[in-house]
Amino acid sequence: MRFALSALAPFQIRDGCRWAGGLERAYETRPHCIVIDVKMPGIDGLQLARAFTRRPRTASIPLVILSALIQEKDQTVGMLAGADQYLTKPTKPQELIEAILQAIRLSEDERQRRLQALATQEDEMGE
Repeated sequence: MRFALSALAPFQIRDGCRWAGGLERAYETRPHCIVIDVKMPGIDGLQLARAFTRRPRTASIPLVILSALIQEKDQTVGMLAGADQYLTKPTKPQELIEAILQAIRLSEDERQRRLQALATQEDEMGE
């Protein structure tokens, strides 16, 4: 996937790091978008997404979750964790590129409206 993305994507791709290293790297490099897998060795991707969205220095960075978890509830939880896009595996490189570009295009106001709508939807489902 990385090779295909490098060849097709109109942006530069950098390998991420784990937990604290990923946060520090985001502080240093200020990426245009972060792609997170929910299930990574030794780390919960949803926890990492929440960490990015709750820290002022990284809260405005668009997030895309790429996951093998395909249930609607999983997708809702991922979006509530702060993802702007949620893709399920397997995903074609072009689909991931488009999701990244869509996430980058979202304004902060649009991002906040989506999170509020999802939170309301989750509240209604829990009742």
